[in-house]
Amino acid sequence: MAFAAINQYRAEPLYISGDKRDVPMLWGRLIWLPLVLLACLSLSYVTVPAMAQQAELTKDSIAELSDEQVRRLLLEKLSGETGRQTAGHSDDYHPAVIAFRLQRAFGTVQERASEVFGTLSEYPAIPGRAWTSLTGNREYGSFARFLWVLLIAVAGGMAAELVLRGRFVAIENDIAARDRVSMGAKVGAAFGVFMTRIARALLFIAVATAIYFVLAEDEARDRTVFIFYLSAIAVIRFVSAAAYSYFSPAHSAIRIPLFADAGAIRLYWTIMATVVFGAFGFFTCALFGTLGIVGDVHTLLLISVGAMTTLLLSASVFLNRASIANDICPASMDTRRVRNLCARVYPHLLWVFIIVLFIALVTAAFLGYTPRFGAALFTIAIGLVWPGLDAALEREAALRSEDNDQVAAAFMRVARLAVICLLVFLLAAAWRVDFFAMAGAGIGEQIAGALLQVAVTLFVAYGVWQMIRIWIDRKIAEEDAERAAEHGGEPGEMEMGGTGLSRIRTLLPLIKRSIQLTLGIIAVMITLSSMGVNIGPILAGAGVIGLAIGFGSQTLVRDIVSGIFFLIDDAFRLGEYVELGDVRGSVEQISIRSMRLRHHRGAVHTVPFGEIKTLTNHSRDWAIMKLKFRVPFDTDVDRVRKILKQVGQQMLENPDIAEDFIQPFKSQGAVEVDDYGFVISTKFMSKPGKQFLIRRYVFAAVQDAFDEYGIEFARPRLNVTVEDEEDDDDNDKGANSPRSAREKARADAAAAAAAGKIAVQEPAAE
Repeated sequence: MAFAAINQYRAEPLYISGDKRDVPMLWGRLIWLPLVLLACLSLSYVTVPAMAQQAELTKDSIAELSDEQVRRLLLEKLSGETGRQTAGHSDDYHPAVIAFRLQRAFGTVQERASEVFGTLSEYPAIPGRAWTSLTGNREYGSFARFLWVLLIAVAGGMAAELVLRGRFVAIENDIAARDRVSMGAKVGAAFGVFMTRIARALLFIAVATAIYFVLAEDEARDRTVFIFYLSAIAVIRFVSAAAYSYFSPAHSAIRIPLFADAGAIRLYWTIMATVVFGAFGFFTCALFGTLGIVGDVHTLLLISVGAMTTLLLSASVFLNRASIANDICPASMDTRRVRNLCARVYPHLLWVFIIVLFIALVTAAFLGYTPRFGAALFTIAIGLVWPGLDAALEREAALRSEDNDQVAAAFMRVARLAVICLLVFLLAAAWRVDFFAMAGAGIGEQIAGALLQVAVTLFVAYGVWQMIRIWIDRKIAEEDAERAAEHGGEPGEMEMGGTGLSRIRTLLPLIKRSIQLTLGIIAVMITLSSMGVNIGPILAGAGVIGLAIGFGSQTLVRDIVSGIFFLIDDAFRLGEYVELGDVRGSVEQISIRSMRLRHHRGAVHTVPFGEIKTLTNHSRDWAIMKLKFRVPFDTDVDRVRKILKQVGQQMLENPDIAEDFIQPFKSQGAVEVDDYGFVISTKFMSKPGKQFLIRRYVFAAVQDAFDEYGIEFARPRLNVTVEDEEDDDDNDKGANSPRSAREKARADAAAAAAAGKIAVQEPAAE
């Protein structure tokens, strides 16, 4: 309503001197004041100079022309258009033409700047001139009455807001008091706080406006002043509501960016100080324009206010550079060095770009173009909000992935891409970059269509990939959960491994990689085709290169083809224990050309598919375990068979292993005889991988059963027979003593010496 009223009063004859075109230029500055900026935005203008727009003929002027004049004017118009098109196609990008245009633009800017800054001597007289225009030609005391009404209106609006302030604050505290963990909950809470603050601002504006129009006199200048400054207050309140809901300086639980309390408070208040100065400054400039302060001195006033606002914005970003960088790339997160460096550099790019953007807008105004102040302010707002919002979406996606909520994680990733695409189109619309309008240059329509197709292709490909990836990851998680529940999460004491994963679980990772590669190739081809690249030769060249690689890498092709047929035959699966000649182990990973085996002792073997001649799978369907027990020769074998059968029945009643049996534990009788007794053979059939667990139970149960029935296991024995020459135990003891051995050796030596065979020699002491 306020802006409609302003437009109404701008149509009234309130201009004392100058051109009314100065006021429309102001209103672009008065929408949502700067927050901070985007680092890479083109400053090119695709607009028509304002002077050219004013020079267009109107219907009335054409109606006054004669037929001959109209014919001559039409011929000149057509001739000029043809000449411009020809020159545009031939000379627009000639270096000499570019240099000439730059030199002419530089001269124009220099001349216009001299004219504007030449009015600096008139600068101090601006407030007096505005005061004279505002208070002149009035009844005595009418302006004082206006000031009192203005104060009463503002005080009434503040009083009305203060009456309901407790209710509004309670609503905000109730919203912030709830536990907000997810991104969606925080956005919802921030929107609730924003609407609460907007309601407070609307209440203030409504009450103040009502009081003013009830008490004020019917004076156009007074209404203009009231509406201009009420609009400034409205802009401040709107930006305050948006910044407060986003930064949440008082409610960290619903804060979207990753700011500390001190950083959020400092950034909020520095931005609001800039907004307050800019809003009142630019609306004051607009008011001065309606009061007759126009021309170059008014332009100088605008540049002064804009320069001060730019410095405040730059200072706000510079003072809060650490908080902004930490929001983009938190120091607590383990991120790549490049991203960390970009996060630290980004705030400095922001405040530098603010200054560059302001200089570009002033330069555009000096050149006669209509500056896009609204687009610049919108760009600045995106520059502050988008990096933090993108980082928040990325953190939310990572958090959802950790919670195994892949759907929400994928939604956050797609939302990041959607936000980027939306902001690009919004920026293009704000800067009025109309590629279709540039079709006359021969490339506009192609560029616009290519950008649209590329964006849609990437978005659709990314969305399809995320849906497929989520389904595959969910299926893999379900298969892994079923296996963990079945096997209890214990790998067991396995020599040949257990049951492998399902066939679909084995193929899903390969399918996932294949789909990802296929979607990537299709997206690249569509992108190249959208950009005007003929993909036919690329496909043909890829085919030729593929044939060349196939002939030159026959081993690689053999490995890939062999792997495909092994998978079609379902020869092995992930987790199965296989034997490939001298290599054995559990299948740990399957790639496009090889498989990786993990030996039960930890070694890893990588075997190309083409090298596999014979594959033995120890993990399919069932496994038979044979155990042998030895009993002495005097043991009743039939009794042992009955005891082992009883043990088998007990095993089937054991809840820990009963489901793992396919055939019960049973005896096969005495299958051989060795030096120690009878060898009793037993066996059972179980699920693959469970035979080793069952074996432990069988050993313990057989031992308990044999102890219960008094049956001993056959043990190896060594029988030694010694022949004694003397029956007397004392003589045996004496004969075996070291002393008797020495005496016997002496006696034998003496007998030999007496016979003359050898000399007597005393045996060495032991």
